[in-house]
Amino acid sequence: MKNIAGFTVRIPASLHKKAKEISKKESKSLNEVIRELIKDWLKKEEEKSLFEAFSAVGESDVEYAFNAQKEVILADEKPKKV
Repeated sequence: MKNIAGFTVRIPASLHKKAKEISKKESKSLNEVIRELIKDWLKKEEEKSLFEAFSAVGESDVEYAFNAQKEVILADEKPKKV
């Protein structure tokens, strides 16, 4: 990880103790567990936002957006000339 930011989280001691115990059982650091939880949470939030955005537009708009994304993906897969 190149760019790393640190921050402090204040939680009850009982929660910290339980989290440490479970992370130890999973052979992970508490830092790694929290990083995974934040990553999963952000992914869920992004999926929720995308669902809400697509739900707000008509079906033809979704089809148009899908086709546009498909074109971009296919263009990226073409071999690059060196």
